Amino acid sequence: MARHSKKTRERARELYLTGECTSLTEIARRLKVKSHTVGRWKRDEDWDALRLKIERRAAEQMAERIASDRVELNDRHFKGWSVVFGQLFDKMQNGDLNSERIRNLERVAAILDRAQKGQRLARGLSLDGKVEEQIRAEAAAENRGLVDAFIDIVKAEVEDEDTRDRIARGLFERCPTDAETDAVL
Repeated sequence: MARHSKKTRERARELYLTGECTSLTEIARRLKVKSHTVGRWKRDEDWDALRLKIERRAAEQMAERIASDRVELNDRHFKGWSVVFGQLFDKMQNGDLNSERIRNLERVAAILDRAQKGQRLARGLSLDGKVEEQIRAEAAAENRGLVDAFIDIVKAEVEDEDTRDRIARGLFERCPTDAETDAVL
């Protein structure tokens, strides 16, 4: 049995996980090793589970980034309204509620309201507070969950590794990519 370097095995894993090669045969050909060797590495290290873990983490990071951006925007809007309320409260305490000062506060509040709505629309926030990217991330996560379940069933029910690999490849080829999903939406 030929011994292959750790570097060759790592490169094979990288080619698989990045999708740079679409089959184990292609990886084997590129690295000048036997395809059953690549298949054994894939099985021993459970590259499919590793790929799913990487994809899930990427989705989680995107959701975290979206949530962070939304919190930051809401914080800025809260601060703006706090200034308006502070001015109103100050005027009420000092008994300084003449019609001109109230009109000025109303104008500031109207400007703030329009600016806030414009910012939220520009960022894709809906009335319920969800962001378009968040909705897409949730849909993609649901799709990945279905794909994961299907692949788990195939792993359990199909003994032949090449057949499992062809089924998984066919499934991934038929699933829409993010670019295709964006084009449809």
